[in-house]
Amino acid sequence: MHQTLIDAGWFQVRSYGFMLALSFLVGIYLAAWRAKRRGVKPQYMLDLSVYIILSAVVGSRFLYVLFHLEDYSSPLEFFALWEGGATFYGGLALSLAASVWFTRRKGLSFLAVADIMAPSIALGMALTRVGCFLSGCCFGRPTDAAWGVLFPTTCQAGRYSADMAIELGVDVVHLHPTQLYSLFYGLAIFAVLLLVDRRFARRGALFGLLLVLAGLSRFAVDFFRFYEVSATTIGGLTVSQLTAIGLVALGVYLLVRKTRVTGKVPGS
Repeated sequence: MHQTLIDAGWFQVRSYGFMLALSFLVGIYLAAWRAKRRGVKPQYMLDLSVYIILSAVVGSRFLYVLFHLEDYSSPLEFFALWEGGATFYGGLALSLAASVWFTRRKGLSFLAVADIMAPSIALGMALTRVGCFLSGCCFGRPTDAAWGVLFPTTCQAGRYSADMAIELGVDVVHLHPTQLYSLFYGLAIFAVLLLVDRRFARRGALFGLLLVLAGLSRFAVDFFRFYEVSATTIGGLTVSQLTAIGLVALGVYLLVRKTRVTGKVPGS
C-alpha cells in the first residue's frame, strides 16, 4: 500500500486526500461540461460544487467516525481526512441537502441538476475507492480467493489481518479488496450513465438510475466487507445495506414516475 504518495519531510501528499481531491476536480469539470451541453450555465455547477465538496467531506467523514468511534483515541483524529475513512451515504445525504438548498435559491430544477451531476457522482465513487485501497481502509473480510490482498501492518487493514492470523494460527490472512470491488462498480455505473444519458428524457431519471445502481452495488459489496462485531445490524443486514435499499426504492420511483419534461431548465 502507499498511504503517502509524496513525502518531502514537511510536505506530504496522502493517497486518500489526493484521490478525493482528484475526484472532485474531475467531477466538477465533467459537470460543467455537461451543464453547457444542456443549456445550463456552467458557472452554476462551479458554484454548486463548492457546497457539494464541503458537505460531502463533512457528511462522509462524520458518518464514518460515528460508526468507528473505537478506532479514534482523540477527537483531533476525526479531522485527519488524509488517513482515509469516509462513508459514501453520509456525503451523499448532506450533499443532496446542500444541493436542494442551492437550486431553490438559484431558481434551478433540482432534478435537472441532479441528472447533470449523476455521472460525476459515480466517477467520484470510483476514484475515492482507489484512495481507500491505498490507505488500507474500508477493507473486506478474510478470504482464500486468489485475488485476496495482504495489507501491510502500517494500515488498519494490515493490523486486522495480522490479528486474525494470530487468532487462527496461520502465517498470513488475505482480505477481500472491497475497495476495488467498489472501484469496479463505480466505473461500470459511470459508463452506463453516459451510455443511456440521452435516452432518459424525464427529469430525475438518470439520477434515479444512479441511485438504483449505486444502492445495488453497495448492498452486494457489504456481504464481503469487514465490520466490527459491535456494528449495528438489523435482520442480518448492515446499516449501509438498509440505506442501500432505501436508495434503490427512491431511484425506482424517479425512474417510473409519470412527470414529463416541460420547458427549459429553470435558471438556464
